Amino acid sequence: MLSDKIKTEYVKIINTMWSGTMQFNSIEYIDDKVIRLMDQVLTQIREGSKAMIGVNATFDIFYMKSYKSWAEVLKAAMDTYDKHAEDWIAVLRGYRQYKIVVDRVALSYKSPVQIALYEAADVM
Repeated sequence: MLSDKIKTEYVKIINTMWSGTMQFNSIEYIDDKVIRLMDQVLTQIREGSKAMIGVNATFDIFYMKSYKSWAEVLKAAMDTYDKHAEDWIAVLRGYRQYKIVVDRVALSYKSPVQIALYEAADVM
């Protein structure tokens, strides 16, 4: 079971990825399915943007260490650098060559994540 602090990070990431347009994006609806989808989103962004390793030292947490889950990465980022994944995504979107990576992943996963949030909210 993830802490509310980590679930809040997922909420922030979803807000950053889709500019606050996702309905039912709150910690009570961040369930295993939403987490699994968002972990895929974050993995695809990381894999698609590996070329920028070293642009900023705070990216070490996302690229240089191995963790069992994205929840562990998010916790380490908050604890170690007081950085958050939405900061990482925002920086990537600031570089033209990486913006396309984030935007492609956001487009690919918007519907599946929204459906998962609906299901978690028991709307569907």
